Amino acid sequence: MPDILDVLHARCAEIAGEAILSGEEHPHLTLTTREVEDLLDHIADLHRRYRNIDLAYRELDHRYTVLRRAAREATESLERIRAALEQRTAHPEAHARQACTIAGFAARNLAAASLNTDRTAS
Repeated sequence: MPDILDVLHARCAEIAGEAILSGEEHPHLTLTTREVEDLLDHIADLHRRYRNIDLAYRELDHRYTVLRRAAREATESLERIRAALEQRTAHPEAHARQACTIAGFAARNLAAASLNTDRTAS
């Protein structure tokens, strides 16, 4: 059976040609029940594909948002680490512990964001 879009294209071209020859301004297109059924199936398939694409887009947008937020927080953490290490005090070990704590927090946030997006993709 020919593709419904090919059938519609051919039928419309035929009717348009007849309308030009007859001078008719509003030609009518007649479809068989089977052609209407095929057309409705095609429209339903297109709608289903659109929903799947839209869902995939929304998931990607969510993943992008989560990863962007995590990257921003990691950048802020690096700034806090730099600020902590630049402080001049008598306890450099305290600065190192503070920097390690901030780095650990940033690493956990990045890992959680990555896991969140991996679960979303599944």
